[in-house]
Amino acid sequence: MHPCRPPGVSCTCTRHGQRADGDEHNIDLRCRRLALFPRRPRPHDGQRRGKDVMDGHETVARLHILLVEHDPEHAAAMRHALTHMETAVRVSLADRLRTALAALADPTIACVVTDLRLPDADGLGIVRTLRAARRALPVIVVTGAGSAELAVAALKLGAADYVSKHAHYVDQLPCVVREAVGRSVLAGLEEPHADPGGPTTVRFDEHPFVATTASMAAVLGQIERAARSTVTVLIEGETGTGKELVACAIHQRGPRHDAPFLVQNCAAISESLLESELFGHVRGAFTGADRDRRGLFEEAGNGTVFLDEIAETPLPVQAKLLRVLQHEEVKALGADRVRRVRARIIAATNRPLELEATGGRFRLDLFYRLAVFPIRVPPLRHRAADIPTLIAHFLRRFEVREGRATGGIEPEALRALQTYAWPGNVRELENEIHRLVLSVGAGERIHRRHVARRLREAEPDGIEEPLERILGRVELALIRDRLQRQPTKSAAARSLGITREALYAKMRRLGMATREG
Repeated sequence: MHPCRPPGVSCTCTRHGQRADGDEHNIDLRCRRLALFPRRPRPHDGQRRGKDVMDGHETVARLHILLVEHDPEHAAAMRHALTHMETAVRVSLADRLRTALAALADPTIACVVTDLRLPDADGLGIVRTLRAARRALPVIVVTGAGSAELAVAALKLGAADYVSKHAHYVDQLPCVVREAVGRSVLAGLEEPHADPGGPTTVRFDEHPFVATTASMAAVLGQIERAARSTVTVLIEGETGTGKELVACAIHQRGPRHDAPFLVQNCAAISESLLESELFGHVRGAFTGADRDRRGLFEEAGNGTVFLDEIAETPLPVQAKLLRVLQHEEVKALGADRVRRVRARIIAATNRPLELEATGGRFRLDLFYRLAVFPIRVPPLRHRAADIPTLIAHFLRRFEVREGRATGGIEPEALRALQTYAWPGNVRELENEIHRLVLSVGAGERIHRRHVARRLREAEPDGIEEPLERILGRVELALIRDRLQRQPTKSAAARSLGITREALYAKMRRLGMATREG
């Protein structure tokens, strides 16, 4: 058994690194087993369809919400906001806790939105009672303005979220309901009819995948397909985009979810230590090797080994990785025989690995073995539509963690966060929201002045075209120029400082003809 995997833990995400004194250390990250993608009920001819009237038109009710509010004006405003969500919604009304409990006998109810002041109940007792009646059901509480402590207490009792009755609270309610229901589906607790055209929020541990944009929705589809097979996966994306999260999602969603998920950062340690970590060593293989030690590929068993920053792997280690992929075997340092391994490999890089390979900095044969199923995670600046939902998620998480609730975020602050380019991607956004929660007073709304100065003063990113596409056009023009100027492709390659094989690879990638010459 791996020394860092506690007995009885079915899946352990283990990150391997090195302390300053050179001793290895391990940080265990337990991957909770969650259903990453909501299962949508299969339609059939006899399926019961609920109906609701919205602006005089009948719609199929895909989401049934119970609204508990005794004030007619507030009830009407909230009902109007909910029935005008992108998802078709059916709203049932209750003005007392007793009526609400009776309504919960309807199994189609997927969410409860309740005020914390009712004629027959008051305060946190409402949350306790509703949770006891149907523990799996997400409960969203509506509190009076300035009731930050009450909201936090409700969250600690298990409420899915809260909304304060400030001036524009009803506009916030649909987004809060959508995300709460999404989290409930993920946990496998409730299974409402979801709107396939709306934003999809996929939650793994504490970090969400939000797929409002087509590029991120495509990533979720690739995760689903990769999880159904044992194919080797290469994840490319900038630092902070969530590549490790994608890898862990593939593992957890697939048939290997009960086996270990082991993580190795290939840039974190020296070549000799990396070789020992991955392939193991025998006693006496080097100074300090006082016992045999199995490497990650053996420790993983039938699980997954995630190789982060694979582009930083030294060439001698790359040769051994190629042997693992080709023959499913490893040879420990100092050993005279090979051992069979069965672990799946998922690799990630923040650099274009094909360019590294064609430039001679990475083995081309290893690249081809790794890139059987490539996944490109888009940077946050290319999925700005996801930013508001990510902000809402991080606000709620840090409010609970810090035990203090904000009053929400003002539109001008949201605009400042949306126009920033986010070079550090989701990780940078997460850190900024944590700072904002700590910066404002309890119940205070977040204004533009609270946003970090570097974000407020940054020029909006006016370049809509991805950098890779711009560089591709430049590269295409340069290659065409050299091909016209030089008598042969070999001469053109020499003038560019690359091999003829690298030139052919670039030409194929750019869609150019590669006739020999």
